[in-house]
Amino acid sequence: MSYLPRRLRRRVALALSGLVFALPLSAETAIQGVTLSTAGLAMIEASGMMGEAPIRLSVARDEIDDFLKSLWVLDPAGAVPYVTLTGPGSFEDSFAHLPFGPQDVTDPARLMSTMIGAPLRVQRRGEVWEGLNMGVNQRPCEFGPCNVLNLQGEDGALQSFVMDDALSVQFADAADQATLTSALRAWRGSANPRRVEVSLGSDAEEAREVGLVYLQNAPLWRTAWRAVDTAEGIRLIGWAVVENTTGIDWQDIELTLATGAVRAIEARLYERRYAQREQAGDAMPPAPAPVRAMAMGAIAAETYERSESMADSTASVQVVADDGESFSRFTLSTPVTLAAGQMMSVPFLSEMMPDARLTLHRGRSGQSHPAIALALENPLPLRLPAGVLTLYEDGRGHAGDAVIPELAPGATEIIEFARDTAVEIREEAANSETVREMRLSNGLLYVTEDLERRLTYRIEGAPDADREITIDHPRYADWTVSSTQGAEERADAWRWVVSVPAGERASLTVTERQPRLRRVGLMDIDLNTLAFWESRSVDPQIRALLAELAELRGQISEAETERRRLAEEIQSAEREQSRLVNLIVQLGDDSQANRGRRARVDAIDAEIAQAQEEREAAAARVTALRARIAELIGA
Repeated sequence: MSYLPRRLRRRVALALSGLVFALPLSAETAIQGVTLSTAGLAMIEASGMMGEAPIRLSVARDEIDDFLKSLWVLDPAGAVPYVTLTGPGSFEDSFAHLPFGPQDVTDPARLMSTMIGAPLRVQRRGEVWEGLNMGVNQRPCEFGPCNVLNLQGEDGALQSFVMDDALSVQFADAADQATLTSALRAWRGSANPRRVEVSLGSDAEEAREVGLVYLQNAPLWRTAWRAVDTAEGIRLIGWAVVENTTGIDWQDIELTLATGAVRAIEARLYERRYAQREQAGDAMPPAPAPVRAMAMGAIAAETYERSESMADSTASVQVVADDGESFSRFTLSTPVTLAAGQMMSVPFLSEMMPDARLTLHRGRSGQSHPAIALALENPLPLRLPAGVLTLYEDGRGHAGDAVIPELAPGATEIIEFARDTAVEIREEAANSETVREMRLSNGLLYVTEDLERRLTYRIEGAPDADREITIDHPRYADWTVSSTQGAEERADAWRWVVSVPAGERASLTVTERQPRLRRVGLMDIDLNTLAFWESRSVDPQIRALLAELAELRGQISEAETERRRLAEEIQSAEREQSRLVNLIVQLGDDSQANRGRRARVDAIDAEIAQAQEEREAAAARVTALRARIAELIGA
């Protein structure tokens, strides 16, 4: 058993975050437990031997950030642990102070060209030469250009050697040889750029067993529910579908399945250039995909004999379960063996629930046939994980599929698995508005109305059997149902159960009301609007007032029309008068025609004066009428 106490495991799962790596453990290290979470994480519990030799691990390069973030070492010696590993730029760093670059190491000719002056030992067919490296050049050879190594011997003689398979070259200086060895080791370390070698040690040398805890990203474990509708109730069996993606075979491990919504954070710890250390994402498991509903008894005839004893086949593995603030756990009592990359499905939960089947119509859903559904209540003090449910009727066969969301302790969920096509429901809607009260204050007409909506559910019963139809009428804010007799009040709906005998019809009418207050300004109200509110008034005094206002508004309209007519006449007369004056001036004589024109100009003056007087009188009437309106409405 690992050194992780059971009472601390839940805290560890909350404290650590997601990790994505396949971790081959050393020979002295073994996995003892795995916890799979619906957050997409796998918590690994392992133990290994630590002492003079560290524990060596190999971690995927893309996953080293999460490894550095989440590794927890439980050491009975209380020693200080440390993790050493090659840095993200270790390969480049290895060549930063060398006289050659990475590509020079892989090409002997280029390597010799970068190490000019280095002491060399050259050997060909048993004959040895020593001297200083003078570099490499090319010259024509029998089969094309070839590389030639030039050497200054100890006696100063210059020699050249074709760099073929028979030539052996060695650095004579131990420091040069060490430099080359260091470069080759750097290449060896980068041979698999997808992995990082990690060494886990401590400041204590005595050999002892230590515990390791880490998280890694893992596929969501899923729940596939089976439900059997029996005479005693609904037998609900949860099958866990899990996959081993840890990169390590599981051998008799303790497997725990956790459901809940915990936060998973991606931290960038294994890089040099970025200051941002956190990328937060949606830690909630994705919503289940929609499933196709099937008719009840679709395969009943074919499966009658095979499923006759289905209710008796409800065995599941024993589990130890516990609940926390953010997740629940189901630990399988039977050790699990599963090779890396393999998947398995195992029943881990079996509960008997009361039969809560109902034929349900959700109001305003647009469906013409009611759903056949189950009202499931979680009887356990634990969260039940979300999953797809397959329903069987005992002795008959497949009745349909549904989706169950995660259920908190005591939570109830209605799941639909089929449609009752033998029953048809039509919805007939009617709306009306009724004025309840009108009152006048400060020039405003306050109108209190009752908006009324009536929705009638007309039900055509099944021809061959009685039905109990459950109707959920949706609840809306600020709307009240006038009569709730026989209804169950739910958080999102009013629920009625309507009995429909075989081959008959039934109906249910739901009346909703919403009060609405309108404010209507009366000072400048038009005649059509006045007539509308006068016709709807329920108060004789208000109706008489509105009628008087309509009369006054009509008089104002007439006076304003008269004023506009007189204004147009004045403008027309002024234009005619201006035309005659211009003509008189242009002619400049005292002819009979001009004298007539002058007389007409004088007459127009009188007409304009009369029209102006009448226009002012019309304006005065408008003012007086508006004053009367203001007096009536108290504006």
